[in-house]
Amino acid sequence: MDEPKKIRVTWDEYFGLLKVLIGKIKNSGFKPQQIVCVARGGLIPGEIASRTFRAPLAVISVASYPDQTTQQEEIKFSRDLTSAKPLQRQAVLVVDDLTETGKTLVETVKWLCWWYTIESDQVRTATVWHKNWSAFVPDFYAELIAEDPVTGARPWIIQPQEQFCKSLES
Repeated sequence: MDEPKKIRVTWDEYFGLLKVLIGKIKNSGFKPQQIVCVARGGLIPGEIASRTFRAPLAVISVASYPDQTTQQEEIKFSRDLTSAKPLQRQAVLVVDDLTETGKTLVETVKWLCWWYTIESDQVRTATVWHKNWSAFVPDFYAELIAEDPVTGARPWIIQPQEQFCKSLES
């Protein structure tokens, strides 16, 4: 299998996309009362959403890409949701960096609704990037990433924090 095309995103591009995402949420009329970010990819977008909407931030750690590969495997959740404030159970915004297959967000929403007795109609989802081959479409996303129409190649996004961390390894 060929190595996927890589899209390298700068900090300026990243923060520009976060502005777009926050703008779409604001323009929708949805007012989050709780932000739940999916760690690791949703940490920065979740913090930005939490500060912008002045809503408490909670973190759920989810792992599905072992050893920094591009192949998603079984989804594993942390045991608990982490938050310094009591969890709000209405107008919950679940934030992640992207949808690749959509499984992470689907399972996260199910987990939150079951474990924390949140009604599913109280939950919205947001990502910076939505990949058009994902089975799940988030309620809000900043940018659509499409397969190459000729080759069917599916790009892999290299986020600025990943690039920064690589520079520290040297």
